[in-house]
Amino acid sequence: MAKEIKRSFGNLLETTSEAFESSQQTEEQVIPSGPKMTNHRQSVYRVPVSMVRPDRFQARLLLPLPLRNRFYGGTRDWRETVLDWFALAKTDRLIRRVLDELIVLGDSLHDTGQIKPVTGQIANIDGNDVFKMLTGERRFWATAIQAVIGEEQDEPYVLALIDNQPSLEKQIAENMAYKALTPVGKARAAARLALEANQIEPAEGEKETDYFKRVADLRLNDEVKDLLQKNLQMERTYFGRLMKFFELPEESLELADRSEMPERVLREIMQHDQKLWPAAVEYFAEFDNRSYLDVQAFLERESGKTQTRKARIPADPLTKSARSLKKVLLQMDELPQKDKSGSLADALIGESDKKEAQEIADRISALAQAVQTRVNAKENQYGSYCYYIGG
Repeated sequence: MAKEIKRSFGNLLETTSEAFESSQQTEEQVIPSGPKMTNHRQSVYRVPVSMVRPDRFQARLLLPLPLRNRFYGGTRDWRETVLDWFALAKTDRLIRRVLDELIVLGDSLHDTGQIKPVTGQIANIDGNDVFKMLTGERRFWATAIQAVIGEEQDEPYVLALIDNQPSLEKQIAENMAYKALTPVGKARAAARLALEANQIEPAEGEKETDYFKRVADLRLNDEVKDLLQKNLQMERTYFGRLMKFFELPEESLELADRSEMPERVLREIMQHDQKLWPAAVEYFAEFDNRSYLDVQAFLERESGKTQTRKARIPADPLTKSARSLKKVLLQMDELPQKDKSGSLADALIGESDKKEAQEIADRISALAQAVQTRVNAKENQYGSYCYYIGG
């Protein structure tokens, strides 16, 4: 990691003013003493990404869990962190999905420019003036990723506005404007609103989940209830249900968030033994489109409530279509005709000649015999089960 250059915001403001004034007549001068924060237009500054510190405790966390401590602790800079991010994405499809979205955004920023500035305030950390970002983390990382992909030697900048009245409410509103928060994201937003309303700030080096868990020690007063209702349309009882999510292990909480696990699924998981939680979250996140019923069945198998059996995968599309036939047969009673079986028979052979119609009839007969054989087998299995349990 390159040696850090101490920066003074007073010098940066002076540089900003000089650059802004000179931009009216000549091109911006290159300042040899390192990256500087320079004015781009009225009230908007060009801030080197190395000076930016995203808010670690946002409702929506972009940076993957394994990278956060080193980046926010200062042991890995933005460029090294992006490279680590790419390495993680090679084996994690959910991390890759977020990275792909940021790459697309970075391409857009590169082609059309950054239209909406990030916002934040200046703070002094360890003798360095840094830009503590309130909103715009996606634009920040998209810019950094674009610079790494493009192998740019010069440090990239983000356009930024200094917000003299920063508030958590603004940050939550922007997060929700981009995309609806996941249940885990809602829990983080609600917890932080409650903690900040009680003047509880993160300790130095404290992890996100450890900070949010401190909400368990609070009682909600009227002020906090109003904040929750105003910003998240959240009642006290719903707040309590969301806070239960922080009982999950940190890795499972992160995975539930990245996989956008529905609240119903998450609550179902947490109704079972804690030792099943990590495996159930991983099961849901393994593939897209896994449902509440899929997770419920998984939990029942793992808890021993159902017999484990290997899933039978249909051999071909024709076998899959048997499910449609099953649906037709089970819904025969809904047909308006009195002769319901005759109506289906007409639909089956109405356009067939005698030879094809007889072939259909023979196959339906064979299918009926095969179905009856399996029905009898199920009855025998049930009889044996009843005998075994003493029924």
